[in-house]
Amino acid sequence: MQRCGFGSEHFFGQIEYLNISDIQLSPYSYRNSNDVSVKNLSYSIKQHGLLQPIVVRTKDNTYFEIVAGSTRYLACKSLNWKKIPCHIVHLNDMQTFEAALVENIQRESFTPLEEANAFKMYVLDKGWGSVSELSSKIGKSPSYITKRIGLLVLPSDVQKLIEDSKLKPSSAEELLSIRDPDRQSQLGKMIVKRHLTTMKARQLVKEDPYYCENSENVEVRSNLQSFNKSIVILKVAMTKLAEVIEKEREEDGNFLIYELLMHQKKILHEQIDTIMRAKKKYAKNIFRYRKIMNR
Repeated sequence: MQRCGFGSEHFFGQIEYLNISDIQLSPYSYRNSNDVSVKNLSYSIKQHGLLQPIVVRTKDNTYFEIVAGSTRYLACKSLNWKKIPCHIVHLNDMQTFEAALVENIQRESFTPLEEANAFKMYVLDKGWGSVSELSSKIGKSPSYITKRIGLLVLPSDVQKLIEDSKLKPSSAEELLSIRDPDRQSQLGKMIVKRHLTTMKARQLVKEDPYYCENSENVEVRSNLQSFNKSIVILKVAMTKLAEVIEKEREEDGNFLIYELLMHQKKILHEQIDTIMRAKKKYAKNIFRYRKIMNR
């Protein structure tokens, strides 16, 4: 390969036609340019030409490395082009990654998992910046970035549903509150099968049948019914006490008795809240507890 005069300031910010043989893909590539996308773009380029140059940087004074435009490069290469228009820039590794990241986000050319992997590489693998720092550079909220990275810890079958566009990323993110991978897979398939919206998926996870009164597990259902019976008994008691209090008020009875009864009603209300919280906590953790006990 011939040397390309990479140190020349003449190239900075300029559009130049470079030999395709002098260009290489970046090792930091996080997009999967599959055969279909390359073929489709090749057809478009053949019909209309390359509408936007690829972006490259000089590398080791021996070749050019792609910053942005890998699919465009592969498409032109498949058409046996000898030269390709390039915008040449001078960037270090982090700047190169950031430039490619911003361009792909602006062009909306990422798949959800490609975006997740890019965020993970920047924040965790390379340690180039925090979630907040990345957020300010790409115009996405910190929670958006965190949730996207979270997709990568979901089971492989759930990720496949996302990759195949069967499960929306926003719906998949709702599964992150479930800690058990097997249950995440089950709920992910259920969301797809029922064609649930993200809101419905959130409700499904929040009221997961495995953890509530409709559970297929008899023991789980029985335990939660015990909570419900206790709540009903306390509510009945509170209703009857309220009737006594109302009668005491209407008859202008003893003020001290009235205040004492109101205090007891408040205690009953607090007890109901306590049991409901205990039920919710039990329901949330029961699957984890059962797995530990069955080991």
